[in-house]
Amino acid sequence: MNLLRPVQSKLHNLPAQLPKRHLYGMVLLSTLTLTVTIMLPSTKNLLEQPASISIPNSLNLPQNHAKTKVNNTEFYSLPNDDLGPVESADALDDIAASEPEWQQYNVQNGDTLSTIFNGLGLPLATMYKLLDADKEKILDGLKPGQVLSLLIDPDNLLLEFKIKQDLLHTRIFTRSGNSYDSQIKTETSNWENRALSGVIKGSFYLSARDAGLSANQIQRIANLFQWRLNFARDLRQGDSFKVLVQREFVKGKSTGKSELQAVELTNKGHTFYAFRHEDGKFYDNKGQSLERGFMRIPLERSSRISSTYNLNRKHPITGRVRPHKGTDFAVPTGTAVLAPSDGVVVKSVYHALAGNYLVIRHGRQYTTRFLHLSKFLVKEGDTVRRGQRIALSGNTGRSTGPHLHYEFHVNNRAVDAMQVKLPMAEGLGGEEKRSFLATIAKYQQELAG
Repeated sequence: MNLLRPVQSKLHNLPAQLPKRHLYGMVLLSTLTLTVTIMLPSTKNLLEQPASISIPNSLNLPQNHAKTKVNNTEFYSLPNDDLGPVESADALDDIAASEPEWQQYNVQNGDTLSTIFNGLGLPLATMYKLLDADKEKILDGLKPGQVLSLLIDPDNLLLEFKIKQDLLHTRIFTRSGNSYDSQIKTETSNWENRALSGVIKGSFYLSARDAGLSANQIQRIANLFQWRLNFARDLRQGDSFKVLVQREFVKGKSTGKSELQAVELTNKGHTFYAFRHEDGKFYDNKGQSLERGFMRIPLERSSRISSTYNLNRKHPITGRVRPHKGTDFAVPTGTAVLAPSDGVVVKSVYHALAGNYLVIRHGRQYTTRFLHLSKFLVKEGDTVRRGQRIALSGNTGRSTGPHLHYEFHVNNRAVDAMQVKLPMAEGLGGEEKRSFLATIAKYQQELAG
C-alpha cells in the first residue's frame, strides 16, 4: 500500500503557480504527521496495558508506607482516616423523635403562665394540673428574668417543669400519673468574710456607703451603738471604722444575703466594739451585751415609794385630779441619782414646777426623766453609763417635801416604771465567755488584715 499516494494526489491538485519550496515543505509536514499517527497505540491498548510509572528516590517518600505491585505497576498506598461507621440520617431522626427534649424559656415583661404555655404549644389542661400542685403559689408571681426549664416528650407531654426562684432555690414539678408532684431543690452555699474600713468624711452614712456597706448594714451598726453614741451629733471628721461582713455565695455568685460579724468604731480616740456571738446577739470586747439592760430603781440607796404611777391621782397641793405619770421615791435631799442605763443627756434645766429637771435618752425607744433635783452632776450632751451618778435628789420646784420624781417613757409615752417590761441583758460568763473571747481574737485578726 502506497501511503504517499493521497499526498501526491493532493499535490497534483494544487495550483501550478506555487513555488517548489512550498510544495516540498507541505509534503514533509504531511509525512511526519502520518508517521506519528501510526506509532501511537490505540485507545483499547491504553486501557488493557497499564503504564509503568517510575518514582525517583529523590522524592524521599516515607519508608513506612506500603509499596504494592499491581499488574507490574508500583502504587504507594497511604493509611485511611478511621472515621467510624457512618450512621444513616434516618436512624438519627428516629432517635431524636423518640427522646424527651429540654426547653428553656426566659420570662419577659407581661408574661403569664398561660401565654408561655400557648407560645410553646402546650395544652392549658397541663397548666391547670401544674397550678394544682403549686401550693406555695410560686407560679402566680412570675418575674422578668426568671428561667423556666421544661422537659417535653414527643407526644407533647410535659414531664418535668423547673422554675429558678433565686440562686439558692429551684422549684421542681415532676409528672406523676395524671398530676404533678412539687419539691424544692436547695443549692449548697458558702459564706465568706470581707473586711471593710473607712474614715468619716461628712456623715457616717455616706462614708460607710463609700466603703461598701449597704443601707441595712449601716442602720444595723447605728442600732448596735445607740446606747453609747449619737451618730448624727457625736461622730467627727477623722473618726474611723472597721467592719467585718460575712456574705453568702452559690457557685461564685452572691445571693445578696450578708451578716455583720464585727465592728470597731473609733470616736474621739475611744474605740467601741461589737462582736457577733453564735446566739446571734452582739457583745463588746469584754463579753458584755450591747443590748443594754435597765435598773428598775435609779437610786444609790433603797427607798420608799411615796406615790405610784396613777393617771387619776388627786394632786396633793391643788386638789385637782391630774395624772401622775411617774413614781415618787421619798429620799433625803442629796441622795445620789443613778443613770438606769447607757444613754445621752438631752436636757438639764430648771423648771418652775419640775424644779431642776434632767432627761436622758436611751437609744431610740426609751427616755427617762428626773424631777425636783438639788444638783446636776452631768450636763446636756454628756454620754452616761448604766449606774453612773447623774444628779442629787432634792425639793426644788412645786414639791411637798424632798423626793425624786422618776418617769419612764417608751416611744415618747409615759408608762409605769415599776411595771414596764424592761430590756434586761446579761453578759457572757464561764466557758461561754472564754470561747467568745477566742472568737473575738479571730475577728480582730481579720479586721486588721
